[in-house]
Amino acid sequence: MDRTTKLVSAFSPRFISLLFCLAITPVQGQSELPPIGERDRAMTMAGDFTFASVGDLMIRRPASQLADPEVQEVFDLIRNADLAMGNMEGELANLREFDGPLNGFVGTQEVAADLRLMGFDMVNRAQNHLLDAEFAGMFSTNFLLDEAGIIHAGSGKNLQEAAAPAFLETAKGRAALIGTHAPIWPEHNRLAATPLIGNLGGRPGLNMLNYRETILVSQDQFDALNRVRDGFLQQRDNYDNPRPFANASASTGMNFPASSSGRNNPNYRVAANGEIPGTLVYEMNENDLDRILRNIRNARQLGDFVIAAAHIHQSRSIVETQHLSTRPPAFYEELARKAIDAGADAFVGTGVQTLRGIEIYNGKPIFYGLGEFFREAQWELEVALGNSDANSNRRVQQFARNFGGSTQSLESLVAISHYEDGELTEVRLYPIELGFDGPDSRLGIPRMADVQHAEQILERVERLSDEWGTEIDIEGSVGIIRIK
Repeated sequence: MDRTTKLVSAFSPRFISLLFCLAITPVQGQSELPPIGERDRAMTMAGDFTFASVGDLMIRRPASQLADPEVQEVFDLIRNADLAMGNMEGELANLREFDGPLNGFVGTQEVAADLRLMGFDMVNRAQNHLLDAEFAGMFSTNFLLDEAGIIHAGSGKNLQEAAAPAFLETAKGRAALIGTHAPIWPEHNRLAATPLIGNLGGRPGLNMLNYRETILVSQDQFDALNRVRDGFLQQRDNYDNPRPFANASASTGMNFPASSSGRNNPNYRVAANGEIPGTLVYEMNENDLDRILRNIRNARQLGDFVIAAAHIHQSRSIVETQHLSTRPPAFYEELARKAIDAGADAFVGTGVQTLRGIEIYNGKPIFYGLGEFFREAQWELEVALGNSDANSNRRVQQFARNFGGSTQSLESLVAISHYEDGELTEVRLYPIELGFDGPDSRLGIPRMADVQHAEQILERVERLSDEWGTEIDIEGSVGIIRIK
């Protein structure tokens, strides 16, 4: 049975049509939508309810059967929750029979069922490795997740499908998930799904959140850049078809010529009072943001518990190492809060390969970065399939074990959010580590961190959460955020 047939057999045509209509109904702006009524805004999972959230599932081989008590203790946290979700980082395929291109992060077909055995119910699929094995890999992964009974959101055969909420029926109520991703580099725009309008368009891909980026500089730095820019532009008369450039303004910015096409030209403006030079300012695409918030709002009307998931790598400053930024940029905070305002009960952020802080906003948890739950990056296809020799000095091997010169990418959290009668009462944080001092065969598999290591992880997350006033009580190996 092909993927489309499975979907049609699982849901009625009327229900599918409803979802797609909700995803594509045009709007003029989120502010024009009527507010959600108090009756529909409430989280309505029955009685005591627990939600387990983790970071990236960079998993290549099954692991649920490992008879290691420290590994099984982690999986028990997932299994014992009423609902569990993570970010599916990479693709899955039957490596012996797959006839698409094999590149990047691709795990074996058994992984989907194994994630179900670990206790995972839902995954976000909007992430930068979605097309590592091109469209064939994306559809292979989605099919295997469907077969395993894992609900996924954020990708699809067109933008309507990628943007729509995905639903899971549980004994305590209906869970909904909306997934999105912001591109790291311009070439990642190829990952974006396009809308199906009649018979036009409809490219497969993910639910993309695009943006414009500006770098803040001091007045002296702006003047120096402007002198360099003016020096370039003085040469325009030497060419038959010179490019136009807008005038530079300290307050509105300067487009600095850095490529012949202008595709990667950075924008600069002078930092205002209180702003720090080197800070990156992102302006979200309004159409993309409206689409995301509209689908969260639709999910709120139809679901009892709504999760907004975003896979975002962007850093707060240009001086931070890519993927290791510990402070979310301002647009990420804005996105998370708008998602909660639109009806999400939890916001789960992934992307950076280290931990970020936690905010409790209007009684709802915002996880700005939970780290890597699995990190089996050492499973290179070239090595696993015998095309290259295993070597600890290979770039990907260094990425797997010692990314950025530290082991922070091998530290993570399992967050268990506890609710009573629809109200968040506490969030328990369980630190895990991914075998940083073990053999390569066990590298990237989550284990409970020992007490000393757990305290170090929790103290860092507590420090990173200070800017939102989040208090984390550290009790042994567990951090507890108590909702007052």
